[in-house]
Amino acid sequence: MTRLPPPQTSAVPSPSSIFMPPTSSSPGTSPERPTSTTVQPKPTPLPNRAPETEQEQQGQDDQDQDSDHKDDDTFPLPKLRLHIQDVTHPGASRFLAAVNASTILAQSVQTVLRLLYVSPHRKAHEEEEENDAPDEDASAPTPAGTGRPAKPHYTPPPTRSVTLVLEDMPGVAYTKGTDLDDDHKEIHFSLGYIEGIRKAPDGSTGDVTGAYEIEGVLVHELVHCFQYNGRGACPGGLVEGVADWVRLGARLGAPHWRRDAVPDRWDQGYERTAYFLEWLEGRFGRGTVRRMNEELRVRKYKQSEFWTGLFGHDVDVLWQEYLRTLKKDGRD
Repeated sequence: MTRLPPPQTSAVPSPSSIFMPPTSSSPGTSPERPTSTTVQPKPTPLPNRAPETEQEQQGQDDQDQDSDHKDDDTFPLPKLRLHIQDVTHPGASRFLAAVNASTILAQSVQTVLRLLYVSPHRKAHEEEEENDAPDEDASAPTPAGTGRPAKPHYTPPPTRSVTLVLEDMPGVAYTKGTDLDDDHKEIHFSLGYIEGIRKAPDGSTGDVTGAYEIEGVLVHELVHCFQYNGRGACPGGLVEGVADWVRLGARLGAPHWRRDAVPDRWDQGYERTAYFLEWLEGRFGRGTVRRMNEELRVRKYKQSEFWTGLFGHDVDVLWQEYLRTLKKDGRD
């Protein structure tokens, strides 16, 4: 019986050729033909940057400087709260429509602190430059024994919280400490007053929503949360004058205020005293009201010592000089 040869079969492939990807060809072997003819592109080099002009360089330096100092005038904030006793009152509706309740208090507190104090974030050399800068009037006096104006410090009162209470009450607004702890302040703001704020006619420029007056009142009342009063001995007219001076500095003066009105006395209060303080700020240099506030922090107010120590003159002398400037400008 003739044995037939075994049937022809395919060669058994090597396992490595099935489960392992091909690698670079060994010497003497031909690489597999590529399935694509795509050639990897060569990267294009970036063009050389044109040299900056002097103006561009200065602009960049200013931008960098602004970035470095953008937080110089910020202050830590206390807890801020809002309480509306009657949300159905028309004054409540107007308040909520006129201002952003979540930001108006924080912005106003920053405004007050920036005008009354030096920020803790201000660089030391900048603070010294501000105090060393010559005043417009070289005759500006300095406190006895110091040779230079008193340096304002970041030392506001330890106010821990401020609660804005919107309620239906007579008057405009008032500020007080809570019965439990005077470090917690309450600002009571009349809903009726907010409702009655005059609106500008349609199509005219002005405070259409009442936001300007609302913010102005808030800034005034917030000053009372952060100012000093000479251990309780400071005249009420000066306390209120400082509050309206801050409002002036924030460019929130009320439309009915008159700069040309001649007050009866220096401590008449509110905008009348505020304009006197503004004159002192121009007469003795920027930071004058800050120094006054600092003096009211460190010692009890005594009129002669306070004014003579800061300005070298009694307040009555300064007041008469201020009145002469009003008459000179035709405001009598």
